[in-house]
Amino acid sequence: TLLKKQSKLAPQLKAVELTPPPADGHLHFGDVVLLQSMCNDGTLAVSLGQTLSAADNPEADPMFATFACPLKGAMSRNAIKFVSYDGTGSPGSPVLYGQKVCIEFSSELGVRGFLSSVRSGRVQLATQLINKQEVFMQAISGDTPPYDCAFEILPEAIDERIISQGTPVIAGAPLVLSHCFTSKRLAGVHVPLPTDFGTESGVCCHTYTETGKVNKLMRESM
Repeated sequence: TLLKKQSKLAPQLKAVELTPPPADGHLHFGDVVLLQSMCNDGTLAVSLGQTLSAADNPEADPMFATFACPLKGAMSRNAIKFVSYDGTGSPGSPVLYGQKVCIEFSSELGVRGFLSSVRSGRVQLATQLINKQEVFMQAISGDTPPYDCAFEILPEAIDERIISQGTPVIAGAPLVLSHCFTSKRLAGVHVPLPTDFGTESGVCCHTYTETGKVNKLMRESM
């Protein structure tokens, strides 16, 4: 019924307070933020009513579909925080370019979950995006998330990716998230998908290159 559906959706739409702009201008572990795609302007969000299944591992921890949500407000389904994957970054310390990080969803959801992705062929998922590496929220029952949840933060500008290693991430600056296991980039795409909250855009892990030449590097032309 409509009331029953609203009762399931309401906790995911609960307003969440974001971390105020930092005085030092840096992103810190534990800051509550939104992750917005520069391609489709949507913010990374989860839909708890849309689960994914692994055909080869039916006993796996629950997996939930993620999308690029067009709503601009901060709510429990799209509020995230960066946490250190290997424990090298403590809460409140600056996030550094090149560090392995995990993207944890809001505790207001009632489920402890991290953004995750798997390489093609490793598991058979109920996929949302054809021929793209699936991205989803992985519920975690153990103490630490698996390596499939690890990402590396890179600057947007290719020329700065080597010299910026080990320096603090600038809050609000464009960035690239690279999946550590597959080296594919987190991407928002213009693919409309039905969700419990209406039509939203797709999210995947895929490294896009210029057309016209196979795997042409973006800075190859002189």
